[in-house]
Amino acid sequence: MNGLDLGSFIQLVSDYAGVDAAEITRDTDVYDDLFLDSLGLFGLGSEITDTYRLGIPLSLVASVSRVGEIFDLLNEKGTPLED
Repeated sequence: MNGLDLGSFIQLVSDYAGVDAAEITRDTDVYDDLFLDSLGLFGLGSEITDTYRLGIPLSLVASVSRVGEIFDLLNEKGTPLED
């Protein structure tokens, strides 16, 4: 576990997607609720990687669509990036 905070993660997603953080939960779907397409999800992934300095295989991210699932993957399987 990387000890990430769900609240700050949701705020990051909110800032990227332009959706109020109060409307985002673990069950929020990035495609249906945040209106991101695959390119938008890739951009969100880049933003998350830059902010938390953690990498995750894209093949794992491509298999999920909920904010909570992305958070769990990053928190549980994210590996620190070298500077």
